[in-house]
Amino acid sequence: MTTQPNPPRWPDSVKIFHPHQGKNEILAAIKQTEDPYNAAFNCYTTDNHFSLKRHALLFAPGTYEDLDFEVGYYVQAAGLGRSPDDVQFVNCEKGPFVEALDQHVHQPHGLSLDTFWRSAENFAAHPRSGTKWAVSQAAPLRNVHIKGDLHLHDGAAYASGGHIANSKIDGNTYFGGQQQYMCRNIHFGNGVSGGAWSLVFTGCTGNVPRKASGTSTSSSNTVTAPHVRVEKPYIAMKDDGVHFELCIPKATMDPSKVNGASWNENDMEIRDFQGVFVADPADADVNVKVQQALDGGLDVVFAPGVYHLKQTIQIRNHNAVVLGLGLATLMNPADNNGPCIQVMENVHGVRIAGLMLEVSPRKLSQSMNNNDHQSALLEWGAATSKSNANMSTTTTTTMTNPGAMFDIFCRVGGASGDREAVSINTMMKISSNNVIGDNIWLWRADHSELAAGEIANYPQISPVFWQNEESEAQVQTGLQVDGDDVTIYGLAVEHTNGHQTIWNGERGCVHFYQCELPYDVDPKYAQANYRGYLIAPHVKEHRLYAPGVYSNFRNHNVLVATAIEHPAASPGIHIENPFTVHLNNNGTIMSIVNGAGDPAIDQGKVVRLQA
Repeated sequence: MTTQPNPPRWPDSVKIFHPHQGKNEILAAIKQTEDPYNAAFNCYTTDNHFSLKRHALLFAPGTYEDLDFEVGYYVQAAGLGRSPDDVQFVNCEKGPFVEALDQHVHQPHGLSLDTFWRSAENFAAHPRSGTKWAVSQAAPLRNVHIKGDLHLHDGAAYASGGHIANSKIDGNTYFGGQQQYMCRNIHFGNGVSGGAWSLVFTGCTGNVPRKASGTSTSSSNTVTAPHVRVEKPYIAMKDDGVHFELCIPKATMDPSKVNGASWNENDMEIRDFQGVFVADPADADVNVKVQQALDGGLDVVFAPGVYHLKQTIQIRNHNAVVLGLGLATLMNPADNNGPCIQVMENVHGVRIAGLMLEVSPRKLSQSMNNNDHQSALLEWGAATSKSNANMSTTTTTTMTNPGAMFDIFCRVGGASGDREAVSINTMMKISSNNVIGDNIWLWRADHSELAAGEIANYPQISPVFWQNEESEAQVQTGLQVDGDDVTIYGLAVEHTNGHQTIWNGERGCVHFYQCELPYDVDPKYAQANYRGYLIAPHVKEHRLYAPGVYSNFRNHNVLVATAIEHPAASPGIHIENPFTVHLNNNGTIMSIVNGAGDPAIDQGKVVRLQA
């Protein structure tokens, strides 16, 4: 493949800043990416919730003074140093921040429940008022050095986040009313407080809270140790301030390296951007060019934007990196409803990161009843039917060079239009062995954008969104795992029409699981014995830490027998701190694991299965 230009030809959706630029010049450029502001209520809004705009705000190494800016929907704010400390935000009041949205709609506090699809990574910040990051799913903090306090909430605004990884927090960490949170490889320099239902601390050091099983009114603290560690790849700027490089942290199972934050350059591979193809969403032939680049041995960086694929992107080479900037979004091929990305069988060491994967609308005649619909938005390895003990996956990766994905957010539905024309069978299928996931959110949209002139169908829930019905944005399963030795740090699966997660592989391990059952189903859902988390009957070993399964059956009295089901005769299955919550409305979940545990009856009250 032809050597690529370095620096690359970045499209306008990539904004690169340097310390020598004036404050007003930088803030004027960033202002275009922030969420719309309601001056009367002094708040940012959800108007960009389903926007098609995507942006990456990239900061060259150096010190930035007096910069306060909101990180809006579909915006990634990232430093371009090899280490977070190479980019410093100082002498500022807020620095990069996210506050609760829509205080004019949800008075007086606003909400963080819909504060999705944004990210911040690879910088150090020391704002005078502390760093505020009041978000929910698909809004990670990564590789950051917070030199003061970190506020993961905004007062009394509801929030259901979140994910923070490989970071240092020098001050206090305040979770506030966050329903749940996943913390991986964090060094807590000072105290940790708050949290409503479930906090998970994996590979963390410093002032880590003690283990606690939680009560109906207090959070559980689940403290776990990772057996393997892989960090997300990222881009950096060379010392000359002009050229770029791709930094790829190496996988490790070394017990001395799997805990705490680590930004050691000796533990990563550095690749020059001459070997990186930068995809531009404005290029009509970008799909073909991306495939040619991957087949030619190049890595691929997707610039921010929405890519309407005509064919599945197939990864055939070992150690390939596919990285999205600014929540780059791949729409799957509409003609055959194929995957956005398929990692071919027996391909080792692949890294996929920073992408949204979404279902394209199709005509109704092409949707749920077609054989080609048995695909997924992401397929890792050859699809199998591993439903009994005699079946085995046909694809492998190695324990020392696993495949890994980071910040992958699948979405079915949400945009306005013909909502019944959006459907797929499964969001993600993992058929290979030794695959690592880190911050995965698989979301069947419970709400959608209103079309022009359309009126909200449940204005008492939200006057600004359409609440989806059972026939809209259909997807049967969120995650299906057939591979062995698959580990996920931070998994959320929500609202699918069938099982949320099906795990067929051996020795699977999930640190943190958040799940909402579908809002819009009728009693047939319970009669079909669908589960929030299903471990197949043949599985002998599995570990599941802090799974929470919630119900909010909006339309019907649905009584789900149990949230989590596994083969009771398998002593190698370990489930720690499971719980359920009845969020609102009708019906409930009658038990927690295999029929054990009480029904979730009281609204918002956690029901736990004590050891």
